[in-house]
Amino acid sequence: MTVKVYQIQDQEALYPAVTFTYGMGMSSSFKPADHMEKYVHVADLDCDNLNEAFEIGNIGPEEKYTRYDRMHSISVGDMLELDGERFIVAPTGFDKLGSVN
Repeated sequence: MTVKVYQIQDQEALYPAVTFTYGMGMSSSFKPADHMEKYVHVADLDCDNLNEAFEIGNIGPEEKYTRYDRMHSISVGDMLELDGERFIVAPTGFDKLGSVN
């Protein structure tokens, strides 16, 4: 199975209009759905679920990656796609993109 990894490469493009506080319960928090055009498909990970993707995206192994662009470790605010469904990495777990306001 494959999990696609999307990241915002140009974080500066978000500022000063957005404070990147996704999932912190703040009214000015980052809303991924408002910034979909900024996400770049940076890699595919050979794994079966989101938790495994998070682990591989942070500690490897490198042979589980197919890279398409520069990538940082998977962190809060990054988007993962599994079986055509997109999820945002939250402070704890993953939020389905459709449920993000």
